[in-house]
Amino acid sequence: MKQISGFFFSVFLLFSCGAPVSAPLVIISPEQIETVAIPTTTTTTTTTTTTTTTTTTVARTVDFKEPKKCPKFEPVFEAYGLVPVETFSYIAWRESRCRIKAINAIWDENGVMVWHLNKNKTWDSGLLQVNSSHRTIVKKICKGDLEMLMVLDCNLRVAKYLLDNGGLAHWGIKD
Repeated sequence: MKQISGFFFSVFLLFSCGAPVSAPLVIISPEQIETVAIPTTTTTTTTTTTTTTTTTTVARTVDFKEPKKCPKFEPVFEAYGLVPVETFSYIAWRESRCRIKAINAIWDENGVMVWHLNKNKTWDSGLLQVNSSHRTIVKKICKGDLEMLMVLDCNLRVAKYLLDNGGLAHWGIKD
């Protein structure tokens, strides 16, 4: 997951929505990125000159003083050999915010991916956000398909395999 500077994130918010967006362009620090509110105003005028204005503010409150780690999983990381434990605790926080069933894509009712975070149209699943490109590894280790990555045991066993075969680079961290 790449950090985005405050200025470019603000510009991204302004131009990435499907509808016209009216929002003040402000410079924010990387620490403030998750508390950005996006006020939107949509004006529709009909032939009867009726005007409807809707304002929606979307905000996620995050305590920026919270530690960037998942301490409740640290004993589990150690038990699975995911060391250094502190690094995997940070990876879990950074990638999934400590959520076992985190996923960074959305599918419609027909199973067609309609949104994805990764540029190459892969997706990441589970606590340690294992990439969907590792399908054969998941089948070998967990005896199932990519949905198995939402099971903590499978996610951690695949993460251990990836750590042993490529190191922390699988999570964008230089060893």
